[in-house]
Formats: sequence, C-alpha cells, structure tokens
Amino acid sequence: MEQSKPDYDVVIVGAGAAGIGMALTLQKIPGLNFIVLDSGRIGESFHRWPAQTRFITPSFHSNPFGLADLNSITAASSPAVFANAEHLSGAQYAAYLASLVSQHKVPVQTHCKVHHVSADKAQGFLLETANGQIHSRFLIWATGEFQFPDLTPFPGANYCPHYAQVSDWSDFRTGHYTVIGGYESGIDASVNLIKSGCDVRLLVRQTSWDSHNSDDPSICVSPYTRERLQQALLSERLDVCFDVDVTQVAANEDGQFRITARDGRHWQTTQAPILATGFINGGGARQIAELWAWSDEGDLLVSEADESTRTPGLFLVGPQLRQEERIYCFIYKFRQRFAALGTSLAQCLQLDARALQGDNMPWGPFGNNECCGDCEC
Repeated sequence: MEQSKPDYDVVIVGAGAAGIGMALTLQKIPGLNFIVLDSGRIGESFHRWPAQTRFITPSFHSNPFGLADLNSITAASSPAVFANAEHLSGAQYAAYLASLVSQHKVPVQTHCKVHHVSADKAQGFLLETANGQIHSRFLIWATGEFQFPDLTPFPGANYCPHYAQVSDWSDFRTGHYTVIGGYESGIDASVNLIKSGCDVRLLVRQTSWDSHNSDDPSICVSPYTRERLQQALLSERLDVCFDVDVTQVAANEDGQFRITARDGRHWQTTQAPILATGFINGGGARQIAELWAWSDEGDLLVSEADESTRTPGLFLVGPQLRQEERIYCFIYKFRQRFAALGTSLAQCLQLDARALQGDNMPWGPFGNNECCGDCEC
C-alpha cells in the first residue's frame, strides 16, 4: 500500500441500523472525517424483508422518561413516533433510517459495493469499491446478516426457497406447505402462510419457544412470536413436528418432494419446503473472513473493544457481535456499543470525545466500558 494520507479517518461498511447508528455517534466527534458505504439502499436488508414481516421488539415512545424506544438508533428519535406503529415493517424502518440520514446529513454512498479490502498495520485499509479506491485509517464492518442466508444446511436445500428470499407470503398459492426451522423466521413463515389460507407443517429441531432455560429473545422466541404461535395453533391449520433434524430434501419423479430426518422419519410434500434455517455464521463479516479470527465453532472473535483480534483497526458492530456470553443480536443490544467504540476511535485520532459522555444513559448499563462491580451485567 502506497504511503498516502487516508481519504477518511473511518469508513463504515453497511447502511443499516448498526451502520447508521454508528455514523450518528461518530458525527458528534468534532473533526472526525468518515463515510458510510452500502452496496444497496439505506436500510437495504429491511427493504428485503417479506412484506408481512414485523419487528418482534415493540416500539414505544418512552424517550422523555429516560428509556429510549427499543428500536431507535439515537436517544432522541423513536420509530414508533416516525411510523405511528408499534411493530414496524421492514419498509417502515428503512424509511426511519433514511429520515435520520437526511435530517443529520450523514455522508452515505449508496450502491457502492466493496469488492475487496486490504489491510496494512501502518497505513490502514484500502477498499476497492464500485466507485473506485477508498483509503481509510480505520474500518467498521456493519453488514448484518439478513442478506447472507444459509442456503446449504443439508443436501437438496437448493429445492427450497429460503425465508430471506420471500418478498410476499401472499404470493404463495393456497395449499399445504412444510416449513423447516422452528425459530423466529420459521414461526413467522408459518403464521403468515396460515393467514393466507394455507395449512402448514412445521418441522423443528428443538422447542425454541420453551423459555425454561432462558428468557433472552436471542436464545428463545419473543413473546410477540409466542402469542402469534398460539393463535396459529388454535386455527388447527398448524401441525408441529418436534425433534426433527432434517438431513435431506429430494425431488421425486412425480414432482413431489421427500424430506428425510436423521431418525428415519420422512414426509412427502407437493410444494417445495421452505427453509427457515437461519443465516451464515458470521453474516456479512464472511465477506472479509481472512481479516477476522474465528472460533472452532465458526464464531467471529473480537477483542473487548469489538476490534478484530487479527487485524488492528477493524471493528465490528451489529447483530453478529458477541462478547463472552453476551449476544448483541438486537438493536437495543448492539446500540450500547456505539459510544464506547466512538470514544476509542476519538482517542486514537486524538480528537475530542466529550460529546459522547453519557451517550449510553438511555440505553442502560450493558455494554459500557465501566460497569457496576460484581453485578451480573
């Protein structure tokens, strides 16, 4: 990498909730030069949600009382107020993000795909993008996971549409469908198919709505989803099969599909099964996999400062972030990391970060650099 002055102090890749939220935090640091890049639109992943999909975390305007809307990315804004809705659609939330970008004049380049990233410890990062080369001292990766579905969980998965590939559940003609996967997307697919007049067989490996082990919605399904599941069960159009580890889907000569489980059970279905088997471990961070360290289980490893343990100056924000046993896969969780990361970058660049002091107050204590001694957080 040639010796040159970087174009930016910080480049953020990804203009979703994590990327725009982080950008709004960095904007409070005087003199910091940054930009946000996205291969699509602002909130691209939210634009791609199925039309019927809604936020499982409720939005409520509690900001004046010191508790920010669970889905807000700034302490002063509220998706509930913006959309006049409690459980926003993807399109509504994308519009909320775009409104904040416009209001705060956040520098964003849309339709600017990053094709390659090279790193040099002394020089920073060189990004090869659709709009040319960009040189940055620091890099924040905020590409999320929705655009990176796991399309190959077992042989024959190529016959099956994935939840993330569905635009509108009303496009599915009335009939009997099999959904593979019992977490949020599997239940959501089942609920919406039933609303469209379909019958559904739901194949689940384990009961994700049983909260006897945890009430954390990162581990078991949310109350919003449990409530809708109960309504679907009462309709008598939902058949749930438990302890099913699907190992193969095969297309028969008669045009039907045969689903086989590890324990020998099998099912025949006329319609292609629907995959609700989740997303690639690491999500969008897999685009630059060589710049991260990975655990034996395939989890992305970062330092206590959310920095790559392999590539100094590369940071992660968003739903793929893990810190020990804490999972930051919801907006109300990963937004807690914005101020700490912004402060660290300001210190590295010898800039004034005083405007970020107290930025975590509306979010609560989790994720702060200084916590409360021996408490569980």
